[in-house]
Amino acid sequence: MEIKSAIVLITSASSQLGRTLATHFTCLGATVILCDSDKQGLYETYSRCKELSNHVDCYHLRDYSPESLNGMFDNIESSYHTVPDVLINNWPSSPMPSLIDEKPTELFIQNLALMASSLFSFGQACTERMRYHNVKGVIVNVISINDSHDFSGIENATCMVSGFTQSWAKELVPFNIRVGGVVPMISTSKQKDHWAEVQDDLIRNTEYIVANEYFSGRVMSA
Repeated sequence: MEIKSAIVLITSASSQLGRTLATHFTCLGATVILCDSDKQGLYETYSRCKELSNHVDCYHLRDYSPESLNGMFDNIESSYHTVPDVLINNWPSSPMPSLIDEKPTELFIQNLALMASSLFSFGQACTERMRYHNVKGVIVNVISINDSHDFSGIENATCMVSGFTQSWAKELVPFNIRVGGVVPMISTSKQKDHWAEVQDDLIRNTEYIVANEYFSGRVMSA
């Protein structure tokens, strides 16, 4: 896919990785659309991208309900007369309690359910529009962290992204919609100390998946 002619929708745009992804794809010449429920952080990312290009837009979401997402996509269609070519389904992983923590089980269930429902809701809403408009699109599921000192739960998030990516890719083959995944590979203290380098790899891998027409159904580790 030619990135400079693509419309790229980035979720969780107020997050650390979301902001860096947004500036990266803006610099590549794409039309970038940002969304998030964090209004202040969203507008900070939007302002930074506007300094680089006029082809930037943003939507503040009240929540991640189907009503909110469909309202955003309705506005995008009205403004651009098409839908995004690329969905960067970015979600910052929240710390997860372990089996030996004294935190309640409900906290683990809530965090995992929020991540799964958000990734799935964006994926479903975007592919529905891509299919309707016959857009040869790309979805990249990306997991990151906001706290570079707390990696608990990243394995759970990685497994979820791998499962979603592989199953969606199979389902969407008939519609010419590719699906890829990018996850951080955190296994040593050295990697934790070099989170900025890992984040750069996440961004490069995301760009590679978008640009490579033959990449689908696989997850890249950074």
